Amino acid sequence: MKELNDKDFDQAFKTRITEEYPEFEEESWLKMEKKLKKRDRLVFYRNASIILLFLSFGLGFYLINRKIESKADVIAVKKQENKKVEGLDGKSNPIGKEETKIADNGNNDLANSNGKSVKYFNPSKTFHYNIITNPLISQTSITKKADSSSTQKAFAIVKPQEAVNAPQQQIINKVEAPTIAQATPEITPVDESDIRGPKAIRDIKIKRKIPFSLAISVGPDFNSTNSIVGGKSSLALGVGVGVGLTKKLSVQTGLIYGSKNYTANGYNYTFNNPNIAATITQINAACKVLEIPLRASYNISDNQKRSIELNAGLSSYLMLKENYVFKYTAASGRKDRISEKINENQHFLSVIDLSATYNIKLKNKKLGFGIEPYVKIPLSGIGEGNVPLKSSGVSLKLRYDFNKK
Repeated sequence: MKELNDKDFDQAFKTRITEEYPEFEEESWLKMEKKLKKRDRLVFYRNASIILLFLSFGLGFYLINRKIESKADVIAVKKQENKKVEGLDGKSNPIGKEETKIADNGNNDLANSNGKSVKYFNPSKTFHYNIITNPLISQTSITKKADSSSTQKAFAIVKPQEAVNAPQQQIINKVEAPTIAQATPEITPVDESDIRGPKAIRDIKIKRKIPFSLAISVGPDFNSTNSIVGGKSSLALGVGVGVGLTKKLSVQTGLIYGSKNYTANGYNYTFNNPNIAATITQINAACKVLEIPLRASYNISDNQKRSIELNAGLSSYLMLKENYVFKYTAASGRKDRISEKINENQHFLSVIDLSATYNIKLKNKKLGFGIEPYVKIPLSGIGEGNVPLKSSGVSLKLRYDFNKK
């Protein structure tokens, strides 16, 4: 047996430990899977509770704002009901201010001062009229001027109230100069659908368009396993939509495509055999990721030129393609290894998304340019190795607001 010096013995011992894998035990593997499933359930419940919290917050703001707007509508309707309805000539009571002439033609006609005759309502008959909200005499009830060939007959000048209340045969108090009245005036019926009362005003529903916006974004994205800000850079492209719940609160979502490039050490990466971490000096990762953000946005400042919004929510990472390069120590005697994973890892609502948006409004009031710095902190491990991947960056946005005046 060849004797080994201390250095060779240490190297052989180290190699023996790192290269030997423990025997597979199915019972231990099942126990580990149960623990992982239990942990996944806890993560799901935690994320679900956070989502419910955001939704309840947004719903509360929406209901409060809706109550305030409904009260304002009721006040506006009451004010409108209290206003006097103007007459045909733009005055509040055109019949009361001018005397009306009653034509003596046997047909209960009223003749006004401009030579036109209108139909007179017989007070002995039951009829419905509302002199406060709607004049009895509509513009459609005015007839043509009297024919010059008609027989001149006497008429009396009376007040409108006396014309309505007095009997038909006793409305002659004063005889004035003769005038010409049409014997058989043509009466145009008044459509009841033209009558507008307080109830009709209340039935009018004010429809409000829901604020809706569409945005495209592009900007640098920095990723690291150690610090929140900084790291390897890449480019992120996205499209998003926003729906307003209240004047200040809105909900945003969309799609962001980018590459998560980062560097990690063996201890940042989770291996099946923890002893392998000591033999790895560096891991270079390049992952194609589709991100789905879901967040609430609150407008803290808004004027004609700019607006400032604070955003908070959760994002989901869909790992489309993962490429890893493992670099081993020289003492391990191993060559660098490359690993590729495709559509094997999805992390739903597992990343906290915090950002602030500074919007600059352009000449077109519906179009705006935004600058949005952000940070993203994972709630669980990301990717094949469950690394604590943190992201930061700045998005440049171009947003178009629909249904905006």
